[in-house]
Amino acid sequence: MAVERSAEAAVEVGVDPATAFRVFTDEIDSWWVPGPINFFDSARASGMAVEPGVGGRVLELYGDEPPLVIATVTVWEPASRVVYRGVVDDTETVVTFSSIERGTRVHVHQRALPDATRAFMFWPNVVGWFVTQTGQHAQIQESER
Repeated sequence: MAVERSAEAAVEVGVDPATAFRVFTDEIDSWWVPGPINFFDSARASGMAVEPGVGGRVLELYGDEPPLVIATVTVWEPASRVVYRGVVDDTETVVTFSSIERGTRVHVHQRALPDATRAFMFWPNVVGWFVTQTGQHAQIQESER
């Protein structure tokens, strides 16, 4: 029996689910921390972007040069859920936005697909950066299997 390789993390942010979804997707470049280990090509990277809707892409931007496609959006449900399918690796990432008393719980679950040969479990490691754009927060869960 194969063991599923996956990683999860969750944070709470002090905004409603629609705002959390918008900031997570539309404003990813404002909260994604630049740095040599946070991009596939940090020497050329100028930012990050998410194209909205099913078929949209998660992109590492390189100024005027063509971007690196990191993932493709397979589910787009504003204020509720977004799902990415890796292009640079063999993973699927599900991000859910759940209303809680103090705002929104953002849960990220990234898993290796069956027969995966490459699995960069980076989404759970960076979800904490997201809270810097959304105000008061508390990291509440992180795990890797």
